[in-house]
Amino acid sequence: MLLSYCYWTDDTTILFAHKNLKVLEQVVNSELSKVSDWLIVNKLTLNIKKSNFVIFCTSLKKINKEISIKMYDNNTNKFCSLDRENFVKFLGILIYCNLKWKHHIDIISLKISKTIGILARLRHFVPTETLFMIYRSLILPYLSYELFD
Repeated sequence: MLLSYCYWTDDTTILFAHKNLKVLEQVVNSELSKVSDWLIVNKLTLNIKKSNFVIFCTSLKKINKEISIKMYDNNTNKFCSLDRENFVKFLGILIYCNLKWKHHIDIISLKISKTIGILARLRHFVPTETLFMIYRSLILPYLSYELFD
């Protein structure tokens, strides 16, 4: 089994991996219970509405079984089920449960095409050097690494 934590500013991502979905569900719920205990002891809260989970698998393997992942909510003083999502946004990259990139590419293409349209209209009014500066600041980051929302 794989267990990993990733911290980025005020976001935390916990990754678990196991071949057996039932074992995975038990381990994740057990670990999240420990996280809840730690939060309570340290007088911290977690926004349950912003917390969710994704099950990643290849597109050849469909997971139809419902699993229940729960986290303690300090506001309601009870365990609440987390929502299962089809994707997660991790450092600006959309990672879908089927591990395909189509949706992410579509979103990036849309963002870039809008800026390209603006550049096409501006080319008659501003110097080429300015167009390159706009390209490097508004398009190139999406092509090299999509870090912006």
